[in-house]
Amino acid sequence: MPVAALTLSEIPSNINTYERLAVWALQCCQSIGNGVEVNVIAGAESIPMAQCQTAVTADNVDRFILTAYIPCNRDAMNDPAQKTWMAAKDISLSQPHANLKSN
Repeated sequence: MPVAALTLSEIPSNINTYERLAVWALQCCQSIGNGVEVNVIAGAESIPMAQCQTAVTADNVDRFILTAYIPCNRDAMNDPAQKTWMAAKDISLSQPHANLKSN
């Protein structure tokens, strides 16, 4: 499946840390996944392929919970000539919602 190509200039300019980039990327995956679910545990209910949630953890800190089940190409993942992230397979042809592409 062809990818909904990412243009680096579409990353909002106020994303200036890896943490913010991770949250933004998962929000984009959740947006383009548009409700696609994956069965992670046999016999259990399917869950969203990508999900960005918030919660207060036991240490009383507000945290993002980022979950993604992005399909990968096992051969590409094990290719020593490739970077691991290049093994990620596309999940959609869709573009993320427009509000994710601005500051």
